[in-house]
Amino acid sequence: MPRPYSTDLRERALAAYEAGDGSQALVARRYRVGERTLSGWLKAAREGRRSPEPRARGPAPLGGAGAVLAELVTEQNDATLAEYAERLAERAGVRRSLAAVCRALKGLGLARKKRRSGPPSGTGMMSPRRGRLGAPSWPGSTRAAWSSSTRPGSTPGWPGPTPAPSAAGARRARCPGAAGSG
Repeated sequence: MPRPYSTDLRERALAAYEAGDGSQALVARRYRVGERTLSGWLKAAREGRRSPEPRARGPAPLGGAGAVLAELVTEQNDATLAEYAERLAERAGVRRSLAAVCRALKGLGLARKKRRSGPPSGTGMMSPRRGRLGAPSWPGSTRAAWSSSTRPGSTPGWPGPTPAPSAAGARRARCPGAAGSG
């Protein structure tokens, strides 16, 4: 949903219409808002409200258990969403989906861990790759998106200049209406 127009713009448009600077359509065009928008602003001003309504928010993802979740994060900050959801159900008696737990963590300004906790991999990369990112590891290797059949190759060499066209071939190549044809 788009953000509401600024209060300053709303006030200027309302003041211009109330001062008699033109019709609703003219004022709306001048301030680059829709006619229905200006009409709504005028209706709200007649009812005594000149500022935008506060934006509606949905229910809190965890209800009142947000504080419990924050406490769980301070106790163990490397748990996964599934582990947080399980511990939240044990401690607060609130069962929520992983998506709800994720939204609650975002609302609290906390990050989430995507993989389970465990020791570092013994087979993982131990040293940085050579070269720049995205470059092939070996200069002569084929790019990842190319196969050897689609890899651009060198231009084929020609054995020499093409022979000059024969006189018979030159006559046939002329257009029928060209000068000198007979």
